[in-house]
Amino acid sequence: MTAHQDDAAIIEASRSDPERFGIIFGRYFAEIHRYLARRVGVRVADDLSAEVFLAAFSQRQRYDVSRDCARPWLFGIATNLIGAPPASGR
Repeated sequence: MTAHQDDAAIIEASRSDPERFGIIFGRYFAEIHRYLARRVGVRVADDLSAEVFLAAFSQRQRYDVSRDCARPWLFGIATNLIGAPPASGR
């Protein structure tokens, strides 16, 4: 089983044990940050990367556990945040 094959199981487990979501954060934070930094610069990417994982954590109840890999879901959230109007204070 590869690391990607158990993303769904980890997210599903995090629904009752929220600390498990930290595994997803650890796997993908650097990659999401690099993606965002190339598009919006490092300083903005720092904040947006945190927002990606906050949004993902908040939406984990709705994650489709038939999808083994969380990477596309996280990149989708990141892409949507890039296109979203800036929040006040950003």
